[in-house]
Amino acid sequence: MMNWIVAGLLASAAAFAANRFVYRVWRDVVLLGPVPLLEEVAKTMAAQMLGASILYTHVVFGLTEAILDWRGRRRGLPAAVSALLAHSIFGLLTVAVARSTGNLGAGIVAAFLGHAVWNAVMLFRSVKR
Repeated sequence: MMNWIVAGLLASAAAFAANRFVYRVWRDVVLLGPVPLLEEVAKTMAAQMLGASILYTHVVFGLTEAILDWRGRRRGLPAAVSALLAHSIFGLLTVAVARSTGNLGAGIVAAFLGHAVWNAVMLFRSVKR
């Protein structure tokens, strides 16, 4: 069953709503803490609750973000490709760490840290321009 599609779309909707709320409260600083945490928890827990593939759920989430970036013309095709690849990598990291430690929470934390670092690098690059 392809419940990872549903899990990815549910995680996207939940993260989008939560991100809008936290951004109003904390502005840009959310990209380094609350946003990556919310997204990594949303993706992984949606997959867990629906018995879906964690990796594929992350990929669907990344594809959703990629479509929004590309269609919204905010950052265009490079940002869209970057979103898909980054969220896929965060999914791989979650699965790899969870399998090697036997602890899903450790996988979420690893993905969160990777995501926060990724966002910091992207923020730094955008400020340098």
